[in-house]
Amino acid sequence: MATSSPTQGQNKRNTDSNLVGKRTRDIVTFLFFVVVCFIFWFVQQLEENFTHEVTMPVVLTDIPQDLVVTTDVASEIKLTVRGKGVDILPYLLFDRPADTLHLSVASYAGLEQSGRSLLIGSQIHKVAKDLLPSQVSILGVNPDTLSFYYNRGTPKRLPVRPFGTIEAQEQYCITGCTFSPESVSVYAPRNVLDTMQAIYTETLLQTELSKTQEVEVHLQNKPGVCARPEVVKMQTRVDILTGQTREVPIVGINFPADKTLRTFPANVRVVYRVPDSKAGDIKADDFTVVISYAELVGNTTNRCRPHINQTPEGVVGAHIEPVEVEYLLENISTEDPEPASKAGKRRQR
Repeated sequence: MATSSPTQGQNKRNTDSNLVGKRTRDIVTFLFFVVVCFIFWFVQQLEENFTHEVTMPVVLTDIPQDLVVTTDVASEIKLTVRGKGVDILPYLLFDRPADTLHLSVASYAGLEQSGRSLLIGSQIHKVAKDLLPSQVSILGVNPDTLSFYYNRGTPKRLPVRPFGTIEAQEQYCITGCTFSPESVSVYAPRNVLDTMQAIYTETLLQTELSKTQEVEVHLQNKPGVCARPEVVKMQTRVDILTGQTREVPIVGINFPADKTLRTFPANVRVVYRVPDSKAGDIKADDFTVVISYAELVGNTTNRCRPHINQTPEGVVGAHIEPVEVEYLLENISTEDPEPASKAGKRRQR
């Protein structure tokens, strides 16, 4: 049986080691040239021109103490720029925003009491160009106009009112909405303030309410109008409805002086629902049930429908039972009785 000597085994291991070392050197050499080629290509690309969209934040500065900006300017603008790769490399690789564009309110607002300040595309282009590398050109600006409304006048205190939909579940009702604070300071041009009687919330959508709730709501933000504070607390009060009945007399209205109305029965039941908290406050005298003479003219039957002419606040779904009643029209004599003194003189004659 043949056996290998220790010397032959050592030579084989040395050969394998030399092959691995050569392969490793080849790979390292290849990777080195790949990196060199990439660097060469990258340096060439930096000299090429690229078009890219850059975001530039916008901030209002230098706001005078006696001036209120009633509508904020756009928070950012988009610049379409063109330049060499080396100049716009941070924007290309990292999508980094450009330096912040500061708009001086004191410079742009002027000296008027209120109004709108405009910064058009050419002005934006000029201001933004100073914040970019000198070799970078601006191809486009979006939006192409920046504007803000301002006011130097005295604000007007206006009450807050709800706007939108506020509804309770079927067996409940809304008993009121209150705000904290109840009124806010509103800044706007004088000709606008003079026409405003209240400031309204943003559109509300509160449905299927079954209990009182309190939420924070924003006030409407219209161009040139600014409220301070912009957010208020709104409490919507909800109460459960309870059924009630009251006996109410029927009253005839708009009848001629020579006619009077009699109904059978003389009273009807008014059935209604009312918030539980107000159930004990509703009296029969708070309702008015009437029949108008015009409704009876030409009626060929002896029955008519009375209707409710007045209901107290908070009453829901009021209706009459019975729906119809019998009636009778009676004539009233309008002749004045002869004075007793004249009748006595005629007898003496």
